[in-house]
Amino acid sequence: MKGKSKITIQFGCCYNYVYDKRRNPPGIIRHDEVDQLPSLMKRMIKKIVEWRILSTNSVPNSCIINIYEEGNCIPPHIDNHDFVRPFCTVSLVSKCNIMFGKEIRVVGPAEFLGAVEIPLPVGSVLVLKENGADLANHCVPEVSQKRISITFKKMDDSKVPFGYQPDPELEGLRPLEL
Repeated sequence: MKGKSKITIQFGCCYNYVYDKRRNPPGIIRHDEVDQLPSLMKRMIKKIVEWRILSTNSVPNSCIINIYEEGNCIPPHIDNHDFVRPFCTVSLVSKCNIMFGKEIRVVGPAEFLGAVEIPLPVGSVLVLKENGADLANHCVPEVSQKRISITFKKMDDSKVPFGYQPDPELEGLRPLEL
């Protein structure tokens, strides 16, 4: 079906959007091993904290990279609470819009109708917290050209994968002095 086949790369944890073939529920799969964050992602996280985009209480320890081709989308959803709030998404390669609404109507394949649509220019960082993360659905309608998004999230301490070890490079991060 048009709009559903984007490429997803996960670091820090393996995350299910829906029940999988092994009947794992949506959320972090605690028994799967996933590659740790690459150095580029760690450098981005350090900047996100230094620049006060996210606080030291929500230093990300996982990320999901979505690679969209023309026509791909992300259907309406509220992010799973296996991840603490706030979290943020960096938009790369091309601009697109994100849609929010208590209810988002599916108009057709990769087409949605919600209350608010916000542009995400290349290089923008969107922080989702409070009602925007917990009450409002959000989606990315069909993209008109290739796009990459990187979503940085902190796993809830009670949901981290078995054997997970915190990355010492991400411990003790502090914002830049103003």
